[in-house]
Amino acid sequence: MITTDTTVHFSGPYSTFLVIHFEVGGDTKSLEYQESLWPAAINLVKLSDKYDAKLTLQFTPQWAEYIIKNKINFNLLKKWQKCGHEVALHHHGYDHGDWDGYTNRFGKENDPRFRGRVTDMMELMKKLVHPYQLLSGTITDEEFDYPQGIKYDTEGIQMYHAVTKPKRVKLGNNDVIQVGMAFLPFDGNIELFKQEYLKSVKDQVFGLVTHEMDFSENSKIIQAWFKFVRSRGENIKTVSEIITNYRKDYEIEYSNMPLTFLRDVIGIFIYTGK
Repeated sequence: MITTDTTVHFSGPYSTFLVIHFEVGGDTKSLEYQESLWPAAINLVKLSDKYDAKLTLQFTPQWAEYIIKNKINFNLLKKWQKCGHEVALHHHGYDHGDWDGYTNRFGKENDPRFRGRVTDMMELMKKLVHPYQLLSGTITDEEFDYPQGIKYDTEGIQMYHAVTKPKRVKLGNNDVIQVGMAFLPFDGNIELFKQEYLKSVKDQVFGLVTHEMDFSENSKIIQAWFKFVRSRGENIKTVSEIITNYRKDYEIEYSNMPLTFLRDVIGIFIYTGK
């Protein structure tokens, strides 16, 4: 008997994720920025659901504060989590131009932007994710501020950061698993990203990151990426889901060269003059 395998086999990575960074907005004690962009967040998740894309929603503490204080918003976030989206952490430390006001650095308590220590931030974030766990994040000022409990770290901005094998690294005093990511452009050109995706192989993870305001300005870019991934017979998954499954299939090796914000993100722009 002759059998025909009709399964479509595509080249590409082990899996792919899309991180959304929800920013501070310039004022550590105001929630006007969050109020203005909450409708964009809702529309982004609605769009992702149409393509069965599970997003990794990394919130700064200002967003946690905004969502928690409104029962309708909080209940909607719980629905997102129940549908498979991951709620995660995005921390802008003191070395970031848009600091979120939380830091373990000494001597910053008198800064008018100061909101508290990292433990205070984590208590707020745990209220946001409850009853789920807070597992992944993108954290700057890693030496001082890397919080206990974050197991999976995402970092990067350039195209060559997008295709990585998860690696075990030390950030601050924490042993974590890190994957890279590249910034998804909002100028409409994603062809290079498609090419890099197709060149990746089965033991690599393909990661991208964008912001809520980028979606608000041009939603078609993210929609085009959703369509591309689905055309490959794949689904966008969350960071935690990908790493959990990856650990079952591959051994994750230790590296003493983690991606960091100052060296691999800000440092690139300082070096190139951008």
